Amino acid sequence: MREEGRISSWQFFMLIMAFLIGTSTLIMPVGPAKQDAWISYLLTGVLSIGAAYFYTSLGQRFPRETPFQYAPRVLGKILGTFFNILFLWYAFHLAALLLLNFSELYVIAIMVTTPLIVFIGIMAILAAWAVRSGLEALARLAELLTPFLIVTIIVLNILTLATPKLPHWENLLPIMAEGPLPILRGILPSFAFPFGETVFFLVLIPFLTSPRKCHRPFALAVILISLLLTSVLVRNIIVLGPQEASRVNFPSLTTIQLINIGDFLQRMDPLIIFIWTFGVFLKLTVVFYVFTLGTAQVFGLQDYRFLVFPTGLLLTFFAPAVYENFHQMLRFAARTWPFYFFPGYFLYPALLLLVAKIRDIKG
Repeated sequence: MREEGRISSWQFFMLIMAFLIGTSTLIMPVGPAKQDAWISYLLTGVLSIGAAYFYTSLGQRFPRETPFQYAPRVLGKILGTFFNILFLWYAFHLAALLLLNFSELYVIAIMVTTPLIVFIGIMAILAAWAVRSGLEALARLAELLTPFLIVTIIVLNILTLATPKLPHWENLLPIMAEGPLPILRGILPSFAFPFGETVFFLVLIPFLTSPRKCHRPFALAVILISLLLTSVLVRNIIVLGPQEASRVNFPSLTTIQLINIGDFLQRMDPLIIFIWTFGVFLKLTVVFYVFTLGTAQVFGLQDYRFLVFPTGLLLTFFAPAVYENFHQMLRFAARTWPFYFFPGYFLYPALLLLVAKIRDIKG
């Protein structure tokens, strides 16, 4: 089924930024780089600019088709369908992870007596309703909420620095105490989550009003968010230290809880919860939309909308089984996800672009 809605480059830009903010601002593992993790993030940003060019080059080659439509033509019916179904699985799995991440925050940090399934179910229903409204509705929602998310993050950073005796810049020292290897080891996990996940925007590029002009908003969003996430990571390290920032479940939440200016500005927790809730929701709706639209296109269905609520029900029951506890999820994200998702964020688009160029296939 072909989505009839169209979004502007500005809305595309806002969607990518909201997607990258997603869970990243709250779950930011320091990783092997420790106090040098911010350097890993900056280098990841450079790598991500290259990935943005890579993804948009493929999107510009097939300006009015999604990968689900041109993959069988480029790779052959069997191989193309195999990669399409694998890509659908990654979208479904990521949606389940997002649902569980969101719900665990509320259960662990806010409403500890409420069953996990309640939050999963509510979020799945809301996401399904938004996805069923179409891509234009998702884009308008991102256009409305993303500026608030970014401004809130910047304000929280400023308030953290303004709190007396809270920041300890010496926590960033010594720089490269163990050489460059830990920094380099931190790049791949930081790229796979969240920048490599922007590969799902290959499905949205055909619905731009000007698909051939997708590179600039894509690259600019990646640059701005990589700088923003680096600032958040620096904030967490200078307040908590690298050891504590890697130990706690939600380092950003712990950091924000310490803000206290004149015994007046304090308890800023609702602001970080606001960022988390709407950031995760926007990211969830994108991968949810990709999965339902892609399923309809792969199996030749007339409309994706009748798949939306059954998919939400499947996610509700699948999400609690994704991992047993929060620490298992953190290990999976840092050690397994970069390799498990490798066919999705690199092999699938690389094969499509390479074979399309060799065979001179265009949309």
